[in-house]
Amino acid sequence: MSGRLDGLETLLSSLGERGRYQMSMLILLSCTYILLVFNHVVMAFHGMGVPHSCVPGNLSVTEEVNATFTLTGAQGYSQLLSIESHKCSSVEHFSDGHNLTTFCEAGQFVYHPKNAEKTIVSDFDLVCSNKDLSSLATTIYFAGVMLGGLVFGDLADRLGRLPVLLGTLYMSVVLGVATAFSVNYVMFVVLRFAQGVLMQGMQTSAYTMVMELFVARLRPMAGSVIESFFGVSVMLLAGLAYALQDWRHLQLAVSIPGVLAVFYVCVVPESLRWLLMKGKFEKAEALIRKICQKNQVAFPAAEWQKLKEETSMKLDLGSEQKEHTMIDLVKTSQLRKRSFALLFIWLTISTTYYGLTFKMTVFKWNKYMTFFIGGAVESVCYILSLPVMRYFGRKKPLLVCLLCACVTCLAAGLLNDHSSGLTYLIIALALAGRCATAFLFAIIFVFSSELFPTLIRNIGMGFCCFWARLGGVLAPQVNQWAKTVVGFDAIIIFGVLAGIAAVCVLVLPETHNCLLPDALHDVTEGHVLNKKDKDLMEEDAVALQSMTNHQMS
Repeated sequence: MSGRLDGLETLLSSLGERGRYQMSMLILLSCTYILLVFNHVVMAFHGMGVPHSCVPGNLSVTEEVNATFTLTGAQGYSQLLSIESHKCSSVEHFSDGHNLTTFCEAGQFVYHPKNAEKTIVSDFDLVCSNKDLSSLATTIYFAGVMLGGLVFGDLADRLGRLPVLLGTLYMSVVLGVATAFSVNYVMFVVLRFAQGVLMQGMQTSAYTMVMELFVARLRPMAGSVIESFFGVSVMLLAGLAYALQDWRHLQLAVSIPGVLAVFYVCVVPESLRWLLMKGKFEKAEALIRKICQKNQVAFPAAEWQKLKEETSMKLDLGSEQKEHTMIDLVKTSQLRKRSFALLFIWLTISTTYYGLTFKMTVFKWNKYMTFFIGGAVESVCYILSLPVMRYFGRKKPLLVCLLCACVTCLAAGLLNDHSSGLTYLIIALALAGRCATAFLFAIIFVFSSELFPTLIRNIGMGFCCFWARLGGVLAPQVNQWAKTVVGFDAIIIFGVLAGIAAVCVLVLPETHNCLLPDALHDVTEGHVLNKKDKDLMEEDAVALQSMTNHQMS
């Protein structure tokens, strides 16, 4: 079926726009974001490095002084005096002046956690020659997220939002618990990959269900509520990681709460819009009556009858509509310019956000407090994004935030590379860059949805979200290899990307208070609305993000 169901907006208005039913569903569906965020960023703690030293397994260590181990009773080494231990190798000193260097293998490392921290790094010996495997685990997880977007986006349209939501939610609990009992690295990354696939399915279905609950003018409010759960969840994870410093315990703590959602199968209904799209009028009417009962309003018989007729007509005409593809994104010069500019902007925002998020636990300060502060500021950014867009538009805030991310990341990276004793300043700058990218996520969804014409808006947003997922895949690898490959801190790369993305913004038109394009040939600079229609158009424009795959944060 194509086109908008104008009668549905009228019907939703008559059901009580902010009724008890809508608000309770909003909170329940938003709670799924807690599990989502936990899984997206938990590797910041699971993959933390732990101080270690190399001690060959056939030696008996009795004393450690200044990284030199004095040995007693070492069988077969009467002339061995001591062993000097380094991170990846050890040097054996003999009485005749001869020294022997030995490189340690798995099982020959001794770990010296500052507290009681246990991570996959210490459990699976992901150090020295295997040090890149920790960041690879994060990349593999986000590769699963990318696959989940391709798989579950289609399934949610075919099977319904509710089956996808419940299936991915409950299966993720099982996989999450199983991950805590991983016996080796391979088992860990395979389970995490599957978890990533499920998380994207859960996110897409939950966000879509939330948006389809409300009339257009209330969808921005609903989007802000569900977004705020993202920042709050980051704060919760920081507290859990501080309390549970064994990664296995932390993994259980972020997975088991999903069991509390077992009652969702009884109280969360299928999307009314999806039921109508599939012509399931009996179930749709039953749901409408349930909503009326919860909100204590009369059943809108006239509106329901009109909507059924409108839907039936569009279902009959749906097969005659032309199918559009991703090729339409580059059919005209204006569309090509917008598509390629948005491609780079989305990739930059996602790479920078996740790169800085995983970087937070590397700085030499209280990593738990740093994570918590970042989540708190991030929550404020999501809440402020709506009034900022209302008064300043889309393009200016986007440009300012990208420039802010550029400057703060470059400053943090250069200071980290060339200065010492400025830890607090470096962390503050990195946090500012991360919060700027969080703000960017809220703006770019709205801006992108307004730049694509109605006929290919979902295709365009899916295209953008794909590049955002790719950013999540690349971010840990940039963190891991930047210093080795290009010789400077990864944060500098994030700053450079943000600067280039800011230039890309300049080629895009402002969409604030402009008519939205419908057909492909409507993609122009836009027509300014008269004052009477500005507010209504603003709300409807922001609401267009409702049918898209949602972020990363």
